Amino acid sequence: MKRRLNAVVAAVLAAAVIVIGALWHWPWYAQTVAAGALGGFALLEWYEYRAVNPRYLAFVAAISAIAAVGRAAVQGIPGVQPATFFVILAGFSVGPATGAAVGAFTAVGSNLFLGEGAWTPWQMVAWGLIGWSAGMVRLVLPKLPPRWLTPFGLLSGYVFGWIMNLWVWFGGPVSIKVYLALCVESFAFDTNHAVTTAVLLLVAGPAVHRVFARYQKRLQAT
Repeated sequence: MKRRLNAVVAAVLAAAVIVIGALWHWPWYAQTVAAGALGGFALLEWYEYRAVNPRYLAFVAAISAIAAVGRAAVQGIPGVQPATFFVILAGFSVGPATGAAVGAFTAVGSNLFLGEGAWTPWQMVAWGLIGWSAGMVRLVLPKLPPRWLTPFGLLSGYVFGWIMNLWVWFGGPVSIKVYLALCVESFAFDTNHAVTTAVLLLVAGPAVHRVFARYQKRLQAT
């Protein structure tokens, strides 16, 4: 119980660091380090509470690396984000905590190639939330076929964009109208992201889900 409480408190503090840091204009690297440390502690406490095989950490690292490389490989195509596909399936196949971890580490890992900046903490929150939400979908609807995640993937592409627009909004004294204008301006970009994620889930989702699910069963058996 104590470890579960520690994980929840650390996760809340990590999210608070992102928001407060943006409002008070903390340096982006300070936000990233603080939120990353708190988030990492929360995940480790959660893993310990769930008594998960330590090799889950290797699974998180491997999927995060694949998602990061996939994102970097198609960076020249506006809005195309295959990383979101892997984040969603990690959460759906293995659980909310794993989905959140893959999402957060994907942001940090991919930006090692593409450049860290003030956007990194917000990407960690956006992908982490998407991965966690996908895991919650599986808990609520355990019999849901992976292909039925297509609408979720479509929505996730837009949600990611809306969250990313927040860091620009918090970066200076702008109005809600400016934020809405940012969302309108990014609509085409977000649509590419949403459609790519949905198509990948429809076409490749079942096969990748089976691979992730088999890996989880092996770890539980050891």
